[in-house]
Amino acid sequence: MRFAQSLCPLAALLLSLSIPHDVVAQAAPAKSVALVSAPTANPNRVTYVAVNSVDYNFMATDQVPAGVVAFNLTNGGADLHALAILELPANHTLREFLDMYHSKGIIPPWMPTLGQTAPIAPNQETFLTVRMKPGRYILACLIPARDGRAHTEKGMVKLITVK
Repeated sequence: MRFAQSLCPLAALLLSLSIPHDVVAQAAPAKSVALVSAPTANPNRVTYVAVNSVDYNFMATDQVPAGVVAFNLTNGGADLHALAILELPANHTLREFLDMYHSKGIIPPWMPTLGQTAPIAPNQETFLTVRMKPGRYILACLIPARDGRAHTEKGMVKLITVK
């Protein structure tokens, strides 16, 4: 009891309580069920998506759940890379985006931008967290390569679906 007295009053109280073993065993399953079901009911759950970039490609999942999404961009290439996330409206195509971006050097005015990372050097990483609603999105590296061509021209663009 001397050990229990040296603890804070709350800890001493808890140690002094005598709960029968069968009561604890009966309560445990109900508690674990509640803990398992709580995260799925949370609309602010964050989904982690790894995006690996190499010269000149994005490797990432094709489908992401709606809600808050944290994209982790890692640069496994020799060039600088960045990640832009653009919403692709249902009445437009990836080809339309690429044609305008490559011919005029601008993101089409009908295409909302959710966010963009700063360029990162080889063997570095960065994060971009956005709230995504169901739809189609484009992951794109919008910086130019050393030869002056856009990374998207070299294939650094990926279409993903959010459900």
